[in-house]
Amino acid sequence: MKIIIKVFLVVFSIFIFSTICSAEDYNFRKTKWGMSIAEVKSSEPLDVVKEEDNMLGYKTNVIGKDVFVVYFFIDNQLVRTRYVLAESHSNNNDYITDYNAFKEILIKKYGPPKKDETFWKNDLYKDDYSHWGTAISMGHLIYYSNWETEDTEINNMLMGDNFDISCIVEYSSKNLKEIEKKAQDKKALEAF
Repeated sequence: MKIIIKVFLVVFSIFIFSTICSAEDYNFRKTKWGMSIAEVKSSEPLDVVKEEDNMLGYKTNVIGKDVFVVYFFIDNQLVRTRYVLAESHSNNNDYITDYNAFKEILIKKYGPPKKDETFWKNDLYKDDYSHWGTAISMGHLIYYSNWETEDTEINNMLMGDNFDISCIVEYSSKNLKEIEKKAQDKKALEAF
């Protein structure tokens, strides 16, 4: 009887330990790099809102913000993911607030960013904070922060062009970067 209890405790401990470890092994939400489209679909509880050959899109809410969740695949392997802000604001400076909210949660999870930069391509509005949102929409100002884990690069970006603003948190596999680059090069060559 004691042997059965000991075996049970060992098996139960292994189960609990593997469950805890596997929860920490995810790269993005409940997915890991290299998963197939079918595996990602089964791990994501949301309904698919857009599906293409190498992309799955969902819509949800994170930290109180409406976002699209996008998964990118190369050769049926998950290589990149994104949260794309799906909200619009009448005051473009509110996008800076959104960017900073994403940055704060990333700092809580991953610590201080490896890079935390603001780029001015054109300093027309640099001295007038009330127009920084406009500067972003025109492509004059870009916010960027970056984190790295053992196998993932995380980029938080706020940028714009032609009065359209994008706020994106992107996760990409460091180990599958070469596969993604080869696929991009092949696609570019096919265009010529």
